[in-house]
Amino acid sequence: MPDCGIISEDDYVSKYIQWSSSAPETAAEWMRLRSSCLMKYLRQLLFPIFLLSLLLAVTACQSAQPKQADPMAIYYPAFHKDALPADFDFGSTPRYNLRFSIDPETRVVKGVQQVHFRNLSGKIMRDVYIRLYPNLPQLGGLMKVTAVRTLPDKFATGFVEDIQNTAVRITLINELQSGQDQDLEIEFEVLAPERNGYVLFGKSEGILSLPYAYPMLARQTGNPANPWRLEVPPSFADIAITNQAFYSVTATLPADYAIITSGVEITHTSGSEAGWVDHHFVTGPAREWTMVISKDLKKLSQTVDGNAINSYYLPQDENSGKSAMAYSAAVMRVYDRLFVPYAYTELDVTEAPTRYLGMEYPKLNYIGQDVYRDVASSQEILIAHEISHQWWYALVGSDPYRYPWLDEGLAEHSSLLYMETLYGKDVADRIRIRRWEIPVKWVQDNGYDTPVGQYVTAFNSTNYEILVYAKSALFFDSLYQEMGRDKYLEVLRTFIDRYRFKTPTPDDFLDIVEEVGGIDPEPLYEKWILGTESISGD
Repeated sequence: MPDCGIISEDDYVSKYIQWSSSAPETAAEWMRLRSSCLMKYLRQLLFPIFLLSLLLAVTACQSAQPKQADPMAIYYPAFHKDALPADFDFGSTPRYNLRFSIDPETRVVKGVQQVHFRNLSGKIMRDVYIRLYPNLPQLGGLMKVTAVRTLPDKFATGFVEDIQNTAVRITLINELQSGQDQDLEIEFEVLAPERNGYVLFGKSEGILSLPYAYPMLARQTGNPANPWRLEVPPSFADIAITNQAFYSVTATLPADYAIITSGVEITHTSGSEAGWVDHHFVTGPAREWTMVISKDLKKLSQTVDGNAINSYYLPQDENSGKSAMAYSAAVMRVYDRLFVPYAYTELDVTEAPTRYLGMEYPKLNYIGQDVYRDVASSQEILIAHEISHQWWYALVGSDPYRYPWLDEGLAEHSSLLYMETLYGKDVADRIRIRRWEIPVKWVQDNGYDTPVGQYVTAFNSTNYEILVYAKSALFFDSLYQEMGRDKYLEVLRTFIDRYRFKTPTPDDFLDIVEEVGGIDPEPLYEKWILGTESISGD
């Protein structure tokens, strides 16, 4: 019999006529072959169609499956995704869901927060510590925890005030295994003080400043023998010792008040009470959360490198508010190019009742009222210092209790780099002499000198700022002079890339200086950070 592959239509007709007239059984066999060939042909034709249909069905089935939600998606309005390191661990990063009700007139804050965290201690955890920083004497406020519940079951759990009423120790109902997650719901109340003069926490000049106004999870150490950081900072030093965290915050307050925060506002809607508004913010990764509230502050805005910059000021200080806007934009442009691009999507600079001083928080910088008025000549360099903390503290962390000089010295020296970039070497030299060398010489001549590389408790209110800021800046400047500008900036960029949203130690920085900068940093480190050698060399 002929093979199917060589049977043409003409062959079929002629052969069938020939065989049907002479051999009926042969013709019948031919018909069976023809049918078989037709079926084979149809299978060959239809198989690709069947296969395509099957693939489409599988794809449709896969598409119908719900996609895995990105747990960080709700926070993306606040930060640039490419700012995160490749090894960023969202699962071990604490998360706060906060609701505040704030009465600016009585300065009373009532809140409830849900905080999610993981046991990173390496052992079974029975107690959890949260910090009540408003109870520090230097802040003069009052914070009280009124209820603690475990989630999702909402079982009440015991707690007790501890560490001079600056912390609460929560006893868990069930032991928390190492690596296990826990959610707590905490209700709390805060009373902020009102006074004249310098106010970091409280109300002054019509501005209500509310940093640390929530129970903050104490920083975990990862050390089974001592799992929590519970130090009490002295009055002249930075306060919060915390982990990076993500924040979703709703603040409810009267509609005629503006609120400035560490986050980016997502929505604002009418509150449950007439005349009140719910403001919803997100941010993270961020080392802490703060808020500034006033019905008087005005606002200017500008976009720099794709980021919104906002300057807030009181009406009587409009000219200084405009200059603060211009300086902030210039600082952002310079630091974006000297270091790495800014991590968050907004930057706020606000007039605050901190006299001639500034204070940094993630995304939000306080600039004291005096530099909007009597000492306006120092506004630019103070803004340069405070904004640099968005790199040296917010992006690359620093331990404010053990190594306060690391971020403060970098911030001081960054402000010199900014001024030198815009105004040249002569201006930078004057800053170096007047802002650093003269004050350091004064503490040395008057018996206040001490090694910079110590815990914050080794200093006092007289020498802390000069040594931790100015003397450590001279260490960074000595590296700058020895390595040269290009190598020094390469060191800083490498430092950022390796320790984004982490908290490195001085040794981590020194290793990069040696590796990338190509010099041995130990002699300069011994002189400026560990020693008390006279600035004049004698």
